[in-house]
Amino acid sequence: MGYIIHYDICALVIYAITGVVFYFKKRIPCSKNKVFGILVGDSALSTVLDILSVLSTGEWGIGLKTFFHTAYYFTHNLIPFLFVIYILFLTDGFKEMSALFKSFLYTPMIVDLLLVITTPATHFIIYVDSQGGYHRGTLQPFTYIVAIYYLIFGIVYAMGNRSMLSRQVVTSITAFISMTVVAVIVQMINKHLLVECFAASVCMLLIMFTLQSQDDMIDQGTKMLNWSSFVNRCSIKYASASDFTLLLIRIPDFKMLMKTFGGRFSNSLLRSFSDYLYNFVNLGDGFYLEDECFALMFPKDSEKVGETYRAIRKKLSENWNIGTVDTLITACFMRIDCPEDVDNADMLVDFIEQFKHREPETERLLHATDINFYDSKRRSEVENAIDKALDNRGFEVYYQPIYSSSRNKIVSCEALVRLKDEKLGFIPPQEFIPIAEENGKILKIGKYVFEEACRFIKKGVGTSLGIEYVQVNLSVVQCMQSDLVEQLLSIMDRYKVDPSSICLEVTETAAVYTPHIMEKNIKTLSDYGVKFALDDYGTGYSNMTYLLSLPFRFIKLEKEIVWECFKSEKAHIAIESTVAMIKKLNMQIVAEGIEDKHQLDTLLGMGCDFIQGYYFSKPVPEKDFIEVLKKNNTQAVTV
Repeated sequence: MGYIIHYDICALVIYAITGVVFYFKKRIPCSKNKVFGILVGDSALSTVLDILSVLSTGEWGIGLKTFFHTAYYFTHNLIPFLFVIYILFLTDGFKEMSALFKSFLYTPMIVDLLLVITTPATHFIIYVDSQGGYHRGTLQPFTYIVAIYYLIFGIVYAMGNRSMLSRQVVTSITAFISMTVVAVIVQMINKHLLVECFAASVCMLLIMFTLQSQDDMIDQGTKMLNWSSFVNRCSIKYASASDFTLLLIRIPDFKMLMKTFGGRFSNSLLRSFSDYLYNFVNLGDGFYLEDECFALMFPKDSEKVGETYRAIRKKLSENWNIGTVDTLITACFMRIDCPEDVDNADMLVDFIEQFKHREPETERLLHATDINFYDSKRRSEVENAIDKALDNRGFEVYYQPIYSSSRNKIVSCEALVRLKDEKLGFIPPQEFIPIAEENGKILKIGKYVFEEACRFIKKGVGTSLGIEYVQVNLSVVQCMQSDLVEQLLSIMDRYKVDPSSICLEVTETAAVYTPHIMEKNIKTLSDYGVKFALDDYGTGYSNMTYLLSLPFRFIKLEKEIVWECFKSEKAHIAIESTVAMIKKLNMQIVAEGIEDKHQLDTLLGMGCDFIQGYYFSKPVPEKDFIEVLKKNNTQAVTV
């Protein structure tokens, strides 16, 4: 049979390109890269042996021809096995392999290679007759079965560990397996077309320029793995339940050195320091985390962590030479044992951010337990609670009554969001709202509260008991939205709510951050009939400009300010004057935080128009609020 070796020759060209790029481009000598190098080398050798097997004739000798064919099968059959090993290294899969898993991984290949090695004597896989003719043995189909087994093994493992693999990795694995299967089928049907090696070479090239690309993994200044590589590596380790230890090193006075000696010196310093750190770890275990912070990764409980710390401390006690400049470098160190100290990648990122920005402490090696990590851990838990509540409508709106002095009854209420999580219990608004504002979830929360307020108004129960309007808070982030007017009008229209039954509370902080957008939104909504209140007046951002230029109907005195008037005569005079001034501007005063009869009498005596506080009721769920209304508005409040 005349075999066509043109595809093999093309494959050799592709392997040559792949090899040049891989071996001459700077790469990280980690296990994954080493396995890929072995995979490329084995595949290229298999292609050479395939060509030699075809070109060898009887004149070469039966022994040599048999050797070429046997060696070809040995190297070629290793390709799918090595590819599975490569996938395992992508996910740190070798760390926690059970005995059963190892048996499924190694046994088929061991049997396959034993059959190939012994085939010159047994003729099980191939044999060459006395005339130099090539023949397939009775067990030759077994090699294809083993190849298919490893391809399926790779698919199953990759799908089972999809959370540890990026879409790019999954795509590359799928392409490799698909091309291999197609090539095998083509060569089985057309035995003279030697396309298997060509397909393998194309797959290697694909992997080379996708999974093996290093440009987006390395920090160009230090030539260490960068922040995104660190996060990806830690995510894989957590997902694969692999224990590891981190040694963090931070240079707190780096910015001072940069100002003193210039940018070129500081860049050289970072590069010199990173090169020194590679004395203690492989290139694949050293990371530059930005902000002059480095991380070295070690196996769990490695004695090298302490040895490395002591060696670096000793080195930093001496002058560090950069060109013609000798300088002393100070450093902060911290050890983190994962997952004991930090049990997931997101929390680890938060923890490292704390370390990078905390006050420097250079006298000792800090351990993760030396830092109060409660805040970061709690924040992560609260963020998860917020997400869960948004997905499951887990927030609840409470209502706090607002008493009118002129009508001697409750005429309004403030809608306040509350969060109770199954795991964390009640989470105070002052805790979860700032977090929601920082991560952008406050927009969804604000929309939810506004809708619930509109739904409450639409029911008409509150209106029948004297509620004229409901006050709803607008966060700073909401006030920054240029489409705020359209959003709120759309919700009011959906629930058939008259805009005059809504009062939006805006903090002075929001007015400071977004004065132009705020002015446009307030004036437009006011034209539709929406009322506005300036909330937390007197908390430090007070500016007469907002009082004079924006159509606020109500000014709410923050409870801390109100309480001050009962502690100091000067504060009493100041608040009394403030109330008088605001009333002369034809605005109405809402005093917050009133908790007893004495406070009520005092604020009413000053001329406050509305009273809000525990004296009438704390914020309560809708059902309880209705009961408060029934109790208070069916009889006059004694003042």
